[in-house]
Amino acid sequence: MNEITPAQIKGEGGAPLPKSPRHKIILKICVLVLALPIVFALILFRIYGVDTKHESRGSIWWPERGRNLIPPTASEITLRRDFLDHYAVYTVTEKELNAFLEQRFARPGKALNSFSERLPAHSDTIGKVIGPFGWEVTENTVSYTYTASNGGSHNYYHDTKSGLTYQSSAYW
Repeated sequence: MNEITPAQIKGEGGAPLPKSPRHKIILKICVLVLALPIVFALILFRIYGVDTKHESRGSIWWPERGRNLIPPTASEITLRRDFLDHYAVYTVTEKELNAFLEQRFARPGKALNSFSERLPAHSDTIGKVIGPFGWEVTENTVSYTYTASNGGSHNYYHDTKSGLTYQSSAYW
């Protein structure tokens, strides 16, 4: 009969016990289970949690659904994307903005005169900040509101003096 010595209890003597192959598999599964949510969270943060800056519409990597709501002549674009909406601030002339809105939101077979549909800023909103970018409504602000064929709502707030435009688009 073999006696167990105190040295063996402390692990100082004798041969080490062989490791079970199950330990390696369990460890790999645990690492995978922990890594997947972290990678998923990082991807969501990259897509939805970061403002992106672009010189022109051509450098926007979003799907066409969001990119085609920004005028092709817009410059100095800052974007923020949420799950069902996006926000943008960019510079564009009012003439270019109107041409884009007329082309983008005209119903088939009907002409759209976006300039006649613009609304001046309400006096109680002047000086107030709207949207996640902290865009301030000025006395030179005009707004355009359109509903897409899928029910999405698109609001464009344009400062006629500076050309700065704030856009809020909600998808459905």
